[in-house]
Amino acid sequence: MSIAPSWTILSWAAGAAAFFCAAAAVSPVSAQLALPGAVEPTPEGSVASPARPKKKLSSGEIGSARGPVVMPKAPSEDTIIGKTLKLDGNGSAIEFSRAGGADLQIAKLTLSGDRLSRSGEECRVEVSGMPLKLTPRDSGAGLRRYQVASFPACPFTLDVLDGAVLVTNDGKACEIKEADCRADPSGLWGTPESDFDPKKAEEMLGSRAAVEKTVRSDFKALYDRNSKDKLVRGFVVKEQAGFSSWREEVCRSYAKESDFGYCALRLTEARVIALGAQLAGGVKLPEGYAETVAAEESAGKAKGKK
Repeated sequence: MSIAPSWTILSWAAGAAAFFCAAAAVSPVSAQLALPGAVEPTPEGSVASPARPKKKLSSGEIGSARGPVVMPKAPSEDTIIGKTLKLDGNGSAIEFSRAGGADLQIAKLTLSGDRLSRSGEECRVEVSGMPLKLTPRDSGAGLRRYQVASFPACPFTLDVLDGAVLVTNDGKACEIKEADCRADPSGLWGTPESDFDPKKAEEMLGSRAAVEKTVRSDFKALYDRNSKDKLVRGFVVKEQAGFSSWREEVCRSYAKESDFGYCALRLTEARVIALGAQLAGGVKLPEGYAETVAAEESAGKAKGKK
């Protein structure tokens, strides 16, 4: 499973169809990160200056306060310390601890995958050399991000969510030749399948619905704020248009997702944080985005003349 390289640049290169579909979703009724999405640092680009909301919104929603928008607080590393998190709820496993009570580190890592010598045959690797040091990185999306600094056989980056981590590794499966194993760590590592309580399914689905409402409200506020800037407005629309499909790709393999919606809930919460970062600090365009858009418009006009 591959994951988009960044919450903030997710799907900006999507086709015109995605643009018009998202444009129709601007109304507060039908509007729907990208975590910015998954995980490379956001390239530096132009920034749309933040502005005060034009109108007061209902209290409790991101962007609702009078004056400058306050960014929502990112989930703490404490929500993942001492827990066993599993990829898709039933695959590879990871545990975190703090070095001397301070720096976050990986205390235990087990990777599940396919044998290099026999395709289709499962393999499991208990990664040695624990603990693995984690280096803080800038996510550009309001989340706490870390990069594995001492595992050259399978380098990856992770964003800390609420009791879970979102991992990316440039879309490449890792080949651990000494263990005759190929494993892909990309995806959501969170609550194990065995820990889901059927009695809480309705509550979890209800929480997701509430978070979805906040996403719609924040997206509309962000769109309205940038409505006069065609370039930024187009980027915001394309980014939002790609979020649902990206989330579906990440979550379709998560255990009991249809019953609990756990994966979708965690990614949607992260999307709220990403939108909050854009509302508070302005929209940062990916490097080269303006040039790409200009080239596409030029090509479209040239094609129309033929």
